[in-house]
Amino acid sequence: MRRDSDERYFTTQADATHFSGCKGKIISVNGLYEGIMDDAINVHGTYLKVVKRIDDKTLIGRYMHEQSWGFDWGFTGDTVQFVRSETMELLDGTNIISAINPVNLDKNGGLREFEIVFEKPLPDSLNEKEGFGIENLTWTPEVYFAGNTIRNNRARGSLFSTPNKTVVENNLFDHTSGTAILLCGDCHGWYETGACRDVIIRNNKFVNALTNMFQFTNAVMSIYPEIPNLKKQVKYFHGGRQGAIQIIDNEFETFDSPILYAKSVDGLVFRDNVIKTNKDYQPFHWNKNRFLLEKVNNIEIE
Repeated sequence: MRRDSDERYFTTQADATHFSGCKGKIISVNGLYEGIMDDAINVHGTYLKVVKRIDDKTLIGRYMHEQSWGFDWGFTGDTVQFVRSETMELLDGTNIISAINPVNLDKNGGLREFEIVFEKPLPDSLNEKEGFGIENLTWTPEVYFAGNTIRNNRARGSLFSTPNKTVVENNLFDHTSGTAILLCGDCHGWYETGACRDVIIRNNKFVNALTNMFQFTNAVMSIYPEIPNLKKQVKYFHGGRQGAIQIIDNEFETFDSPILYAKSVDGLVFRDNVIKTNKDYQPFHWNKNRFLLEKVNNIEIE
């Protein structure tokens, strides 16, 4: 039990810190994240699933995962965009909420579904049958994660899913068990947004990640949006410009092969990194590639 004079905090399970549906700037500097059950930090928004189209300007959106609902999702004046769940492709353009109201309360009093009225007419293709998600762009933060030590945890090191600027620098990721840094996004499971547009990962040290095969563990660095039908996807999910995601001047100490896995990225740079191999453990990973890329455009590896 933590005493009042004790400055330390701990979690008994899951993420050490978790930021869902936030805005502004999240700053984590010079922290120690040790012996945790999941990510040291997890930053994302939440897609509402379109469960009903009432008219050309009105939808019903629903929190889908059992552990995500109960919170205000948006407010009048917020900017939103729509994603097709099957391919994780954005529909063209954005829209603005002109009114939002809960249409039901769970038996425990939590918010679960919302009737949302938009300023502009909705795309004709947007309906409840094919599977679409709504992303609130107003409630997305910048992130600065620097000078931290993440070590000896069970699942992953850190997870970032925000379109705003994310800087991860001067950290030590020491035996993170799974992937050290994950850029994700899905609209059919956890419903965690969203696409990363501006990420810099620099001057970090990674020591013996991937000693376990948890989810999203394709490499030390995993850019791994969950896309049910990647073959059908035309647009890319992450990135969107040259150098949108930069992994530069880092040091990797590893006993196994995979360093970088990337899926559905437009604009990826991996440059001036040092890779050192050791014999601390027997290599066992199914992925024998240093770099494994699926549907990646505008990539630079030096």
